Amino acid sequence: MDKPKSKSIFLLLAFLAVLMMVAFSVFAAEAMWVFAALTVLIFIGIFGVGFTLKKKYRENGWL
Repeated sequence: MDKPKSKSIFLLLAFLAVLMMVAFSVFAAEAMWVFAALTVLIFIGIFGVGFTLKKKYRENGWL
């Protein structure tokens, strides 16, 4: 079994997700709907990367 890998990437992804939520709030408050929609898409992408990475970690026994 491999040595467990660093989980700091998940902390980075969580930080980026929170940053996108804050950015969405700011853009929505300023009525910049194009940028607000872009932040939602980036947020969904961050979650997709996180879940995919978590699955890979689990399958390889790195957790």
